[in-house]
Amino acid sequence: MTLAVVIVSYNVRELLLRCLGSLPDDLEIIVVDNGSTDGSVAAVHAAYPRVQVLALTDNRGYGAANNLGVAATCADAILLLNPDTEVPSGGVEQMQQALSRAPAAGALGFRQVDQHGEWQLTVGPPPWLSLELVRKLIQGRLDHGAVRLRRWIERWLGSQPRPVPWVAGSCLLVRRAAYREVAGFDEKFFLFFEDIDLCLRLRRAGYDVLYEPAVTVLHHRGKSAATEPGPAERAYRQSQLYYWRKHRGTYVAFAVRLYQWLGHMRRTGGA
Repeated sequence: MTLAVVIVSYNVRELLLRCLGSLPDDLEIIVVDNGSTDGSVAAVHAAYPRVQVLALTDNRGYGAANNLGVAATCADAILLLNPDTEVPSGGVEQMQQALSRAPAAGALGFRQVDQHGEWQLTVGPPPWLSLELVRKLIQGRLDHGAVRLRRWIERWLGSQPRPVPWVAGSCLLVRRAAYREVAGFDEKFFLFFEDIDLCLRLRRAGYDVLYEPAVTVLHHRGKSAATEPGPAERAYRQSQLYYWRKHRGTYVAFAVRLYQWLGHMRRTGGA
């Protein structure tokens, strides 16, 4: 089984270079740069001339850029990586072996930790609004340092290989045939929710989506979005609304829009 790596990057030059430095020298690697203005393209050419760079003139969004990267390789499996990740030594080989052991799998996600070694929640529930609200509540608690909750959830959810509804796209190994069968990422998602949508469509097509904790990837979460927090927040709300309309219809989308409006009123004091 051949494997290629696709990394979509936007204005995180130093993290991108660290990500590339964590990968084996003999891998096919494609960086899709979404119109960065921080010298990322020149830096990659200088430090890693073996890496293929698709330098876009504008930001096409995460899903669209990944689709371009996948189309540029003929590998049997593609490891989709965020530029703010670092893969441990031997990790790519372990990922490849895990996919080989799971012939029914269309996608695999892996254990991720932050720079402090704290486990990150990278799996989630089926597309039911009540479960999503619970997940958001838990993620908020984790973001505010709920150490006991984090460790309890990891023991309960993240300590064993298992099939799951979806895994995060920050480190996602996909089988090329499965990816092509479902037409890759839905490009109507500019940023956020496209990984959840992809996993749900893979499962509906008959493929397994698996969480594999045997490989631990370092993830400096949210660094690309942090470069432009305002547009990232707007993209999140738009993708969230589109996701629920697509998977649960108009009435649920209306409830989500109301939820978004109430959240905005709470944050701004009604302004």
